[in-house]
Amino acid sequence: MNQKIICLLFILILCLGVNAQVTIGSDIAPNTNALLDLKENNIGNSSRGLLMPRVKLSETKSALPMSTHVAGMTIYNTATNADVTPGYYYNDGTKWLRLSTGKAKTEVFHMPSFLLPTGTTDPAYDSTTETFTVKLYDIYAKQYNLSETASSTKSPSASTLPVETKDKLEYFITYYDNAVFDVVMVSDDGVLTYKLVKDYTITSKTFMNIVFKIK
Repeated sequence: MNQKIICLLFILILCLGVNAQVTIGSDIAPNTNALLDLKENNIGNSSRGLLMPRVKLSETKSALPMSTHVAGMTIYNTATNADVTPGYYYNDGTKWLRLSTGKAKTEVFHMPSFLLPTGTTDPAYDSTTETFTVKLYDIYAKQYNLSETASSTKSPSASTLPVETKDKLEYFITYYDNAVFDVVMVSDDGVLTYKLVKDYTITSKTFMNIVFKIK
């Protein structure tokens, strides 16, 4: 009896090893490097394609209609909701990302408007170093999330604005008034620091042009 069980287990293991690679569409053996090979005939031609699961996503941050985010999951989204539109998406384990369907384009956008502090009594000012520190990323995220309900609004049918994570952005100062601002620097985390020129005069040119680039 034990010998029969051992033989049966051996056969099962052997079958599993044989079926570790599978061809779908024909009886031809799969490519040696493929776990799954869709092959209609032995000459490499096919009259059919692969139809991905069609799913209605609600937004990139939500796993719905699935129960959780699964890294590597790939689907074709059929819905237009929030920040998703019809097209192919894959999941990185925390959110859905759209697959590129053509030539990649550089996505840039301007920093939302805000007042640059110049007063030495402002909390952004460090009297020891005479330096102002402004967290650009935090201001951007706060404004794009419409966190200040008393000073922001949106159209009735509008959904939400996409907010990128810090590591997905690059920060550029394309212009600043060098007659007022000095030692202007911005970190990889979107933190702006600067000093003020001695005896500066604020004019219509006293501003900064700040641009974000999505990596």
